[in-house]
Amino acid sequence: MPAGYSLPGYGQMVECEPRMGVYAEALRRAITPGCTVIDLGASFGAFALLACKYGAGRVIAIEPDPSIELMMPLAQANGCADRIMVVRDISTRYTPETRADVIVSDCRGTMPLFQHHVATLADARARLLAPGGTLMPMRDTIQAALVHSAKLGRSVTRPWLENRYGMDLAAGYRFAVNSFQKAYLKPKDLVSQPVPIAEVDYRSITEPNLDTSVTLIAERSGPVHGLLLWFDAEIAEGLGYSNAPGAPELVYGQMFLPLDGAPTLAAGGHIALRFRGTLIDGHYVWNWDWQAFTPDGESAGRPVRQSTFLSQIHSPKALASVSNQHIPVLDTRMMLDRDCLALVGDGSSLDAIAKTLHERHPEHLPTYKAALDHASRCLGRYSS
Repeated sequence: MPAGYSLPGYGQMVECEPRMGVYAEALRRAITPGCTVIDLGASFGAFALLACKYGAGRVIAIEPDPSIELMMPLAQANGCADRIMVVRDISTRYTPETRADVIVSDCRGTMPLFQHHVATLADARARLLAPGGTLMPMRDTIQAALVHSAKLGRSVTRPWLENRYGMDLAAGYRFAVNSFQKAYLKPKDLVSQPVPIAEVDYRSITEPNLDTSVTLIAERSGPVHGLLLWFDAEIAEGLGYSNAPGAPELVYGQMFLPLDGAPTLAAGGHIALRFRGTLIDGHYVWNWDWQAFTPDGESAGRPVRQSTFLSQIHSPKALASVSNQHIPVLDTRMMLDRDCLALVGDGSSLDAIAKTLHERHPEHLPTYKAALDHASRCLGRYSS
């Protein structure tokens, strides 16, 4: 199930320019009178409403988030409720009667590689889009550069390596230096020229993972606090925008990845970088392995391996519980969940399930309300 968005966040996307204006113009060009449009990850349906405004005959708005409940009131207010169908689910579980002429979406995070974005669009392209149809966005190019930002550098070292209270907090530094931050840096913060590290072409991509190596050359001397990544978006031919430093600030922001120790490079020195993004259980783990070199090509330090996996604090108990050698023990919550799930499927209402649980387990669910709350929480984990 997608995560990471909120209704205020969706509202900011409508106000985000030039992003919204580019999408609107791309839709206006792509839509022909009476065509079918899918708004994928629709939220409250801004793209769906625009598609109707520009002459679409039928629009399917697909969104699992509760924000989709705003779609039909807004459609009625805009006079197009008769042309919009709402699908309250993820798109990979939707089977269309006919394929769409246009599919429009923006399911990115700070990076285009975000949660199940690639798999979702690959599936939409294969099953939901008519032959010769239009898919928006068309292509994203991910860029990377070395940056100097004293502010972001301090956010990594403080309070872990230095703080005004004289506390030794150094044990926390290794987690901070492997965490990424959302940033809005300017061209003056760039130490190197941007280098494209990946092209995400939604018309053909199927592989969600990224593994690439590049060389980033410093144009001026000084400490390098980290890597900055952003993307240049091409929504349709000749229509695009960027969240690069110097471009208008967009809702996505940029991704800042710290370099451990903030190496000092001379002009002409470089960082040899291997960058990887691996989709694991619906979320990306970012790895950046790097080494600094002098302008003469001599090593200027040891090879360094960093990863957002190392930014996470895991308790030994939690790690042991997912080992293949772990022997689960039936506790009270598991027992109640087991009995709750066993009551599903024979047509029993939630009321009947709660009453049965209360009767069977009065020591753990002493009231009907406690049993109803437990059943609601348990079964809610399985609702789509």
